[in-house]
Amino acid sequence: MQFSYNASTNTYQISLPGFQPGNLIDTGYNGSSGEVATGSFSWVSAGSTTTRQAVNVTLPVPGSSLSPYTYSSIGFWDGQPTSYGMFAYGIPTATGDMPVTGSASYSAQIIGGTSLVPHYSVEGPVSLQFNFGAGTLSGFMDPEVANSFDGVFADFGRFDFTQTVYSTGSTTFSGKFIAPGLPGASSSFNGSFNGPSAAELMARFQTQALYNGQLGTIWGIWVGKKN
Repeated sequence: MQFSYNASTNTYQISLPGFQPGNLIDTGYNGSSGEVATGSFSWVSAGSTTTRQAVNVTLPVPGSSLSPYTYSSIGFWDGQPTSYGMFAYGIPTATGDMPVTGSASYSAQIIGGTSLVPHYSVEGPVSLQFNFGAGTLSGFMDPEVANSFDGVFADFGRFDFTQTVYSTGSTTFSGKFIAPGLPGASSSFNGSFNGPSAAELMARFQTQALYNGQLGTIWGIWVGKKN
């Protein structure tokens, strides 16, 4: 998907899988009366027309409890009848503003889904360690389903990074995972830095996984910031 802002027309354009690129048209907001909204609900036009497509987009307000970051945020889309997804977006770190010495660790959160426990969200922590001078990346993610309302819990184990790609001064990074109990699992992640001096980051990922002897897939996004 692609998401962008046109300052000359004060409009947001979005392109989602299975739908025509179009503009976000606001339909409402959520939150408490008399207070700043915590998010917006929008529909997507067909191109530059006013024709409505069968897909809605939800955008939590950046800096709110639902998206507690300054230079990065998240969004969700829900298409009819059965397609859905999530995405991250932000203000990119300029190439010349990337640290080229020292090291930094980042803490991020998973927002995703899985075929192993359908209809429930995947969450959990992500830890990333960059050596900016040496151009290296290491880390892991701990995906899980933890829905206390329905009493549904699933721990998929720790997915250590492997075959990471990061070079000094680069604004992007990528890699794969060592999936617990599944050598050679198909997997990938790729991301980029946001904000001044790489203050935050975002990424998308997918990996095969095992749970209770069943083979499936976990996918989603990460959004995080420097510790």
